[in-house]
Amino acid sequence: MSDAIAWHTTIARSFADRYRHSPAFREREAVWRDLIARYTKPGGHALDAGCGSGVMAALAADRGAHVLAFDASPAMLNLAAESLHGQTAGKVELQLAEMGDPTLLQERSFDLILCSSVMEYLDDWWAAFDWLAASLAPSGTILLSMPNGQSLYRRTERTMFRLTGRPAYYRHVRAVPRLVDIEHGLRQRGFCLNEHRFYARAPVLSPILRALGLERYSDTLFVVAARRI
Repeated sequence: MSDAIAWHTTIARSFADRYRHSPAFREREAVWRDLIARYTKPGGHALDAGCGSGVMAALAADRGAHVLAFDASPAMLNLAAESLHGQTAGKVELQLAEMGDPTLLQERSFDLILCSSVMEYLDDWWAAFDWLAASLAPSGTILLSMPNGQSLYRRTERTMFRLTGRPAYYRHVRAVPRLVDIEHGLRQRGFCLNEHRFYARAPVLSPILRALGLERYSDTLFVVAARRI
C-alpha cells in the first residue's frame, strides 16, 4: 500500500482538478451525490475512508452529517483541508491515517461509511472492509466503489499493462472485482446489496452498451450500497 500512497501523493493536485475538468469525474460526483443524499442521516455520523481531496466528505456534510474523513496521503489531506475550509466548518474532522489504523476509530459508530476507489489498492481489501464494517451502526449503510471487472475496457487495460506497463497506475492496483464477487463477499459477512450503479464511461464502448442496457460490460466503475441483513 505504501507505493500506492506515494503515487497518489505525487498526483494529488491533478487528481483533484479532474473533478472540475473531467466528464468522468463529474459523473462520479453526480452518482455519489445522489447516493449520499439518500443514505445520509441528517445529524448522524459518517466516515469517509480514503477521503482524497474531500469531495465525498463535503457532500455528506452538506446533507447534515458529522464526518470523520481520513486519508494516508498528506498531500491529499492538505487538498481536502483547502476545499473544506469554511464550506463545512465544524462538520468534517480530517485525520492522517491508513486503512486499519487501530487508533483511529476506537469504538466510534457511523450511520454511513463512504469508500470511493480505495479498496482496489489493498492486498487484503476484504479485511479492510471488515475493519470498516465493525464501526457501522446497526441500521447503517456502506457505499463502496471498485473498478468493474466485467468491463471490456478494464480487461483491455489489464492486457495493455502486461504488454506495455501502461496505464502506470495499474502497477498499484490489486483488485478489479466483478459485481457478483462483491455480492458473494457481502453475503458471507451478513450484508445484503441494497443497490448498485455502474458509472465512469469507457471510450466508444459505453455510449453503445448503455443504449442496450449493458453498461456492466463497458463502464469502468461500480458502486454498491450495502446494509447488514
